[in-house]
Amino acid sequence: MISATYLVLFLSLATPAVKAQQTGFPPGVIATGPEGPTNPPRPTLGTPINQTSMARLVTVNSVDDFCLFAPPNLEEIGDSETYEVAWCTKPRNNARVIPDGTLTGVTFLRTDFYVQVIGFGNFTKLNIPQGDYGGELDPHGQYGDGNPIGGNVTSNITGSDQNFAEWMLYIDYNQFCMRVCTNANSTYSAADMCWHELDEMGCEFVMPADYNVNGTLSHVSFVNPKEKEIN
Repeated sequence: MISATYLVLFLSLATPAVKAQQTGFPPGVIATGPEGPTNPPRPTLGTPINQTSMARLVTVNSVDDFCLFAPPNLEEIGDSETYEVAWCTKPRNNARVIPDGTLTGVTFLRTDFYVQVIGFGNFTKLNIPQGDYGGELDPHGQYGDGNPIGGNVTSNITGSDQNFAEWMLYIDYNQFCMRVCTNANSTYSAADMCWHELDEMGCEFVMPADYNVNGTLSHVSFVNPKEKEIN
C-alpha cells in the first residue's frame, strides 16, 4: 500500500515566471499537429479498458492521473520506441491501464513552466524486459516523427486540456521520469525546458527532483522555480 504524503514547497527566486493561460500561450508551447491515427480526438476519462489498445495519447494531470508510453508487447525500449503505446493509471484515452501493483512510488511536481512525474515500480508489467535500462521518448525522435510516432501528450494543469508540443519521458524496467513543458518566456522556450538530447545522463540529472520516493505518493508544487536546471 502506498502511503499518501502531500508536500508543498515554496521557492522565491528573482526571475519572475510567465503564467500560462488557457489562451495566449507563448509560441512553441501548444502542439499544432493532428492527433495520431490511433488516438481518440481528445483526452477522455472513463473510456473502456482495452489491454490490447494501440492508442498513443498520454495525459499527465496529477499524481494519480497520468499515463506513460511503454511497449505494446514484450520488447526493449530501444527497439520499440517508434510504436510504443499509452498506459494510464485510470481508464482514459482508449488506452491500456497500468496493472495494479505496478507502481511502488510516485511524485508529481508542478511548476509555472512544466509538470513532472517521477516514479518507481515493476515495469515488466508494461512489457519492459527485466534488466532493460530503457531510453528516452520525446516528440522528435531520430527522424523527426516522434517516439512513438503519432504519440501526443496532454495536461489540464493550466485549467483545461491542452496538447503540449514539448515533453520527454525516460523509462526503464524499474524507474521513470516524465516532464511536460507547459509554458515559456523570453529567455527559455518550451523546447529548452524539455531539452531532449541528454538521455545518457539519466533522470536525476535531466529532471532534478527528490528521488527518494519509492514507497510513497506525493505532490510537490514549486512557485517561481528555477527556469532551467541544465545550461
